Amino acid sequence: MANDYDNQLIESVVVRRNRITSALLYGDNPHQRRWVDSVRLFLFSIALAALIAAICVGYSFISNLLAQQRAEQQQRQSAAVELQQSTGPGAEPLEIIPGA
Repeated sequence: MANDYDNQLIESVVVRRNRITSALLYGDNPHQRRWVDSVRLFLFSIALAALIAAICVGYSFISNLLAQQRAEQQQRQSAAVELQQSTGPGAEPLEIIPGA
């Protein structure tokens, strides 16, 4: 009989200790804790989605910028080739000024 009382006392101390630890870590109200956890998860999801969107926009911007630079470089090269062909073999070569 004394053994049962001791076991009940030990179990109640363990339960109380777990409740105190839980209250210290997460707060008193378990319903509020669930609400806060859900809101925290929702905000984390929004932040993650915004980060993914920013990465996609940045990648698109950089790839578009590089494509424009390649197109401008090809236009300059084709203009230089056309200029060389239009001057002919006996004509004096013209000086090409970059960026003009």
